Amino acid sequence: MTSGQLLLSGKEAVLDYALLAYDIYAGFDVGKFSHHLVAVRAKDQHIIASRRIAQDENEIRDALEGLMSMGKVLVAVDQKGSIGRLLVATAKSMDVDIGFITPSDFHAFAKGYTEVKSDARDAHIIADVAMRFTTRLHPVADFDEAIEVLRVQTTLRAALVQDSTQDKNRIRSLLVQVHPAFEAYLGKGALNVQAYLRILEHYGGPGGIKRAGRKNLEAFISKQPYCKNKAKNIAEGIFSALFAQTVRLHGSDAREDVVRYLAATLILRKQEIECVEKRTTAAYRCFSESIILSSMPGVGDVFGAVMLAEIGDINQYRDAGHLAAYAGVAPSKRQSGTTLDGAKKKIKCNRQLRNAFCESARISINSDEWSRWLYDKKRAEGKKHRQAILALARHRTDILYAMLKNGSLYEPKTIRR
Repeated sequence: MTSGQLLLSGKEAVLDYALLAYDIYAGFDVGKFSHHLVAVRAKDQHIIASRRIAQDENEIRDALEGLMSMGKVLVAVDQKGSIGRLLVATAKSMDVDIGFITPSDFHAFAKGYTEVKSDARDAHIIADVAMRFTTRLHPVADFDEAIEVLRVQTTLRAALVQDSTQDKNRIRSLLVQVHPAFEAYLGKGALNVQAYLRILEHYGGPGGIKRAGRKNLEAFISKQPYCKNKAKNIAEGIFSALFAQTVRLHGSDAREDVVRYLAATLILRKQEIECVEKRTTAAYRCFSESIILSSMPGVGDVFGAVMLAEIGDINQYRDAGHLAAYAGVAPSKRQSGTTLDGAKKKIKCNRQLRNAFCESARISINSDEWSRWLYDKKRAEGKKHRQAILALARHRTDILYAMLKNGSLYEPKTIRR
């Protein structure tokens, strides 16, 4: 083990040093275009540097080399990914020890500092915490290229899905302003069906459909995949909804033009999502962990890829509770006097991972007997659907953690009657 190496020991991520083992503690308040550096000398706790460093490798190297000329340096950052990646990679390439302070820890410590909020003040807090509370620093693992590729793909898919959801909501909002009965007939699920999107893309909405007539609509629907035998029923249902309203609302044609555009965008975006999912699945199946994750009911390739990309190395988590807290499926307790509320979920968490855990838990209800039993048990206790799903996701986190830790496949649990 090299001097200054970060270790996972006991319940905390700690450094292999006593409090004053380093000569210089450098705190970086990470920013998009620049970082603010505050360096504190350990022997007298004097600030020896406080300046802005550009998001540039050469400037970062020059700053670190200047500090290294004064002694052994420990770098602490508040963001290890995204905009902090260049800083982390540069420090590691120079064999500088680097640790990470979590946002929750930072905000907790920041309450004890009275200075006005500024980048310099934040960087000073990070350096001070690194020097005084070394055990609060977490190790910054080396980035695995394959995991990074997977994370990029899953993040892109999540963004495309989010954009699709926003466009669907816009379409429904516009249709309500044109013909509420028609929007109600379509419901939430229709915009997930290619045939209905094609209808909206081609006709725009109720006005365009009425002008085309029932026969033309039926002929158009019959040309859509898997709709030849359903065309008549779909056309009748649409026109029954259209007959429920005789007045024309102002601005209907303009709104239907926007609906036509958004429907076309949704069709293209759906194709993009399918393409990204194929690439994501191919990258995901290259990992041996994919076999373990996909053996769990409800996970599959899509959610399995998200879990693997966001969890990373399972050894960086102290236990299943640590993983559950990171994923946001562990309810946080809030107490005031005799009032204890343990039903609130964590806000500061990995939202992509939380969504993957909860959605896979929801799907598992229909395919896994134990999951259905636990869900029904929570509902019988008076919990709402979302609370029951969250409770199921929390229990499944224990199982998933053990599976990844031991390299074992999922085994159905025995139901307790």
